[in-house]
Amino acid sequence: MSTFDEHSRAAMDRRKFLGTSLAGAAALGGFGTTGAFAQGAEMTALMVNAMLGPTLKPIVEQEAKVTIKEGAFLSGTDTVSRLTAPGGARYDLMNSSFAFSSPVVMGPKAGAERVQPIDVSLIPNMKYINDPSKEGIGQRDGKVYMIPHSWGFDSVLYSRDVVPDNEPLLDSWALLFDDKYAGKIGWWDVAHQMLMAAGLYLGHTEPEKMDRNQLNEVAKFLISKKKNVRTFYTTFAQGSNLLAGGEIAICYGVVPMRVELKKRGFNIAGAWPKEGVLSLISASYIPKDSKNVAGAHAVINAMLGERYAKELSNGSGYLSASKFAQEGLTDAYRKEYGYGIFDGSVKHYQLKFPTNMNMWIETWSKVKSS
Repeated sequence: MSTFDEHSRAAMDRRKFLGTSLAGAAALGGFGTTGAFAQGAEMTALMVNAMLGPTLKPIVEQEAKVTIKEGAFLSGTDTVSRLTAPGGARYDLMNSSFAFSSPVVMGPKAGAERVQPIDVSLIPNMKYINDPSKEGIGQRDGKVYMIPHSWGFDSVLYSRDVVPDNEPLLDSWALLFDDKYAGKIGWWDVAHQMLMAAGLYLGHTEPEKMDRNQLNEVAKFLISKKKNVRTFYTTFAQGSNLLAGGEIAICYGVVPMRVELKKRGFNIAGAWPKEGVLSLISASYIPKDSKNVAGAHAVINAMLGERYAKELSNGSGYLSASKFAQEGLTDAYRKEYGYGIFDGSVKHYQLKFPTNMNMWIETWSKVKSS
């Protein structure tokens, strides 16, 4: 789980990046006619669809007293692109990676925010946000614009039927590149995540800051390993199906893919790279053109509530930002779902927006066309 603007060529490049890549003023002064009578009304949302899976959506709808109509989530970058699209976002509530999207959502200075302030008096469950997640609160001049909802992380997914538990490569992103599994590897066709993973593996401590020469080195490495790649995938569903069908045995993956495949009976696990899993805090925000501002507030509050927080990992694989989520968890459950991110026992590095996005686009295009 980025950033765009206006109608220039740079904006077109950014949209291209989004396509290849991956969560008030009006609220404070009153919601207006639509919001004031929003209980039970439709509320449109754009977020990772697994966050509103079969066991999760009913909890939110019941507690928020709304009917949620979901948009089709493609990536966090696509979500922010929609936020800045001509004509408005056309969603009541949106959610994407905080570290990656906050520069766009918050804007460069006061008054440049692309979303409306959130009335925190309507989010009583905000007091249960755990300490690590507070980093994902987007605020400026005493107003809150983004509220953390959950954590996700990306790593290497693999079939235990093909990759043995004693495989030395399992402790590194190397599994995604190594010649040993040539023809069994799938790469996600996403410039941001793939270059970040390769950058970490190659020893860059802040890969989002890689300069032209460093990106060229990463490109050279990826091109040399491309011969091992069976295929590229563009959506979570496509990647899951490739693993399920045995066409690939290893891929760059996100936690909902692992959870969904395990529920379907496939022997899929996730690696814990010593370089760190790529993590993100998903934060919710309310577009300025939201038609159901009251409903959006109610949904944010419900997603930080006890029922939703305790079901989130089982229902989607994500880690709730709420303190409720960690009550009564077994050590085995904490280990499987990666709750060590909160206490430091799981090394992670947040997916951040690249210093020079256009160079990343060019680099990934070079890798793909080689």
